[in-house]
Amino acid sequence: MKTFRRLLVVVLAAMIMIPIFNACKKGAEDPSLSFYSRKHRLCQDWGFSFYKRVEQTNSNSVSYEFDGASFVTMYANYHYIAHATMKISFSKNGTYLWDQYVSTDTSTCSYKEEGSWYFSGGSKDSDTKSKELLGLQPTKETTILQINGSTSTTNWVGTGDLMARVYKIVKLSSDEVKLTMKDETTHILSNPTSSDLSIISEEINLKKSL
Repeated sequence: MKTFRRLLVVVLAAMIMIPIFNACKKGAEDPSLSFYSRKHRLCQDWGFSFYKRVEQTNSNSVSYEFDGASFVTMYANYHYIAHATMKISFSKNGTYLWDQYVSTDTSTCSYKEEGSWYFSGGSKDSDTKSKELLGLQPTKETTILQINGSTSTTNWVGTGDLMARVYKIVKLSSDEVKLTMKDETTHILSNPTSSDLSIISEEINLKKSL
């Protein structure tokens, strides 16, 4: 009888706690229960299992897509496929490193991005929950391009009030992260007066690096 009562108490407690855990979820696909903080789950080494970026200006668009092995660039009727690796690491001190390498038979391109990361969301004027958004603020970029034996290097270092990319966290677990982002900007031009609508969207899926 005592065993049955203990079991009944455990079942009732679970029924009460499950809605509470679900209410605490930030992303739509977040785990219902996790013993680790969001910072702990994010701060590790990740490999990109999927990446897609679309840049559209008025009726012109270019897209970049990575499926875990191949990097595809599509522009108008052009379709380029290359081998690639993409990784990102988040540190508990608030910094990150984005490492990307793309190669073809005649060229290679190495890209490294360093910067600061932070959680956001949950303000009075926002329809997001606290820590539902992830901001990436680049402070340094290095691109090394090799074509037919010729090498060129481009470096950028930012200071002051820098722009950040802000992603919505769809899922943040200990072994998988899903992020989405969409940014719309209108550029006003003069002589003659006109405007350009620029839309940039990204979709990122990360898997824990082994």
